[in-house]
Amino acid sequence: MPAAVNQHPLSPTQLIGYEAVQHGAALRDEGHFARLWLGGADRSAFLQRISSNDIRLQPGQGAVTVLTSPTARIQAVLTVLAMADGLLLLGGPNQGPALFNTLRTQIFFKDQVELAGRGGALAQFSLIGPAAARLLSEVAAAVDDLALWSWRSVPLAATEVIVQRHEGLGAGGFTLLLPAEAGERVRTALLHAGAVAVDEAAYHIARIEAGVPAPGSELSEQVTPLEAGLGRFCSASKGCYTGQEIIARQLTYDKVATHLVGLLLDAPAPAETRLLVEGKPVGWLSSVAHSIVLDRAIALGFVRRPHHQLGSRLALDNGSSAQVSALPFVAHPV
Repeated sequence: MPAAVNQHPLSPTQLIGYEAVQHGAALRDEGHFARLWLGGADRSAFLQRISSNDIRLQPGQGAVTVLTSPTARIQAVLTVLAMADGLLLLGGPNQGPALFNTLRTQIFFKDQVELAGRGGALAQFSLIGPAAARLLSEVAAAVDDLALWSWRSVPLAATEVIVQRHEGLGAGGFTLLLPAEAGERVRTALLHAGAVAVDEAAYHIARIEAGVPAPGSELSEQVTPLEAGLGRFCSASKGCYTGQEIIARQLTYDKVATHLVGLLLDAPAPAETRLLVEGKPVGWLSSVAHSIVLDRAIALGFVRRPHHQLGSRLALDNGSSAQVSALPFVAHPV
């Protein structure tokens, strides 16, 4: 049976932030996310050889690329902003030091590459929801014409703010980057213009409902990019990169054995709960929440084929069960 009514943990204030994700413009503080600067004449060639996507970008363009291990396991997912004199790299929450060390170990003696942290120098926000573009056009400048992952600088609250379009949680969104000392001023201006702050608890539920994988939960060294649904960020035409042979084999020979899926849970269960078929492990839960819209426990998880097919019934090792569901659980209006 579905979980009992009103099992979500959100307060009335948190629910307002959740509703903004679905129907308005929600402002998420991403100050704890990784920000690194990659400079030097070989910066693009360096990132090209160690990550999955094609990073031959012009200033103003951007991309998402994946750092993988030699066995093609996800080490980090990077959002790249190409600038005239370097590449700004954005990683996941609290990944700054680890990401810096991972990149530093890949720099060869003759590489003309300069790596530096930008975590303390920049504030970072994400503005998501169907009203995000309209709000930015009212308080800063029009951004409707920005291509996905492209960026431009716009004036906002007497500050030059870098605005990059991203996928959001289905309705799209924008990353905002600006000098750290202007962070509170810009945040206040956005809230006064109609944005609503969304905290991590509310964002977590909206993210799972949208079927979006997150660093540390779905995007980890337990899986490959293709298993996590990141095939669109893996170039099939570029040259070799770390983990490329395994990813190419998965693509060419249909060797993706594990798939990211949605799961309708018959009862709440914690992340990392194992999924079973006839008593044998076939996967695990990676993120769990109580859906506001569906009013039941839902999860993202990884399931081995052929048990990932829609409608498949799976046992949980806590004695409960689940059913594989289509993603997203909840479609956000555009």
